[in-house]
Amino acid sequence: MLQRAKTLFERHGRKLSALAFVFGFLWDSLTLTRIDRLLDNIVLLSYLLIAFVCIALLNADSARNFANPLLRKSVDFARFLLPFAFGGLMSGFLIFYSRSVPVLSSAPFLLFLAGLFLCNEFLRRRYQQFIFRMSVFFVTLFSYTALVVPVLTGRMGDLIFLASGATALVLFWLSIKVLSLVAEGEWRRRRPALWTVVGSIFVAFNFLYFNNMIPPIPLSLKEIGVYHRVERARSGSYELSFEKAPWYALGRKTNLTFHRTENEPVYVFSSVFAPTRLSTKVLHRWSYFNEKLDKWVSSSVVGFPISGGRDEGYRGYSRKDVIFPGKWRVDVETIRGQIVGRITFVVTDSPAPPALAEEKR
Repeated sequence: MLQRAKTLFERHGRKLSALAFVFGFLWDSLTLTRIDRLLDNIVLLSYLLIAFVCIALLNADSARNFANPLLRKSVDFARFLLPFAFGGLMSGFLIFYSRSVPVLSSAPFLLFLAGLFLCNEFLRRRYQQFIFRMSVFFVTLFSYTALVVPVLTGRMGDLIFLASGATALVLFWLSIKVLSLVAEGEWRRRRPALWTVVGSIFVAFNFLYFNNMIPPIPLSLKEIGVYHRVERARSGSYELSFEKAPWYALGRKTNLTFHRTENEPVYVFSSVFAPTRLSTKVLHRWSYFNEKLDKWVSSSVVGFPISGGRDEGYRGYSRKDVIFPGKWRVDVETIRGQIVGRITFVVTDSPAPPALAEEKR
């Protein structure tokens, strides 16, 4: 049976790999839901452990050239399992990071993760090279610690991100110490080049973060809309009045054209997910498009605290009393300016009140 399976894989390996590639990404999309959930962390940590064990086996084999049949089979299996583990990690990170930003401000980092995820299917032979596989391993370590350290500390910000990077470096150093026990010669020959590459990756991560090109993990926007009335009831629920979006606007509840009568205010209501125990502050930055200058101009900023743990996200809103017809947008931002989400809409004067829908949330 094992021989048949091996023959089948040799004949149709690329097709089976592509099928597993698609299935694995879809599976992760359905099963990985919250970074503060125990099961999600068990999955990601299992991938990391599998990757490390495979790297250790491959390094030991390159140093000693195993002759034992059982060890030879283990090494052959590790060559297949290593890209599987890296693929699972990259797909998981791509899912979590992409949920944290619906705009293009973090496109470079998301494209980097997507590129690694796709290249995982076409660079399998490169996993035989010590520096390449260790560099990818460090990328996965840093990506994971950047996700989980804010969850464990209940805080986010510059110091937390730096702590995530330091944690990744310490874990990587410990991994190297273990690997040097089974392949000391390989480690000594490659050490200067490896630390140069790892240092470059570390600097690149920090460059992307401090230029707001990494999503504001672990926050993610669950909902945002423009409303005619937002009131909080004594029960804690919100009473909302809004213009319904047209039927073809799939996934959107409120209309992006706001028909304003007289001097009524405009409300923007949002729900931002944060993991359990995490408390921070978000901003609603109101901007209008200046057609003469051909650019967006900031008008006002409203901030409010949020607390984590609610699946549907922490609800909050801002109100704009002084507003004029034209194109407007509201960015949901972190304190340091990372964009969690955005809504763009048009305000137009209306002689008669539009038809409104009512909802409690």
